[in-house]
Amino acid sequence: LVDSLRLDDILRARTTPPSVKLREALEAMDLGIGIKRASLTRRFPNASEAELAAHLHAWLASEH
Repeated sequence: LVDSLRLDDILRARTTPPSVKLREALEAMDLGIGIKRASLTRRFPNASEAELAAHLHAWLASEH
């Protein structure tokens, strides 16, 4: 049995154009990376931009 909210999600997924799904996925990814970068900035307050970038790249490359 599918509740009405789940059914709405299914219908939206089936009718949303792939280009919109891609844009939404990229926006969500960008938001997540921004949140992680802010977390790293708080964790390493004295880190340079290059060091923060290295931490971020290491996180992105890890299998978390």
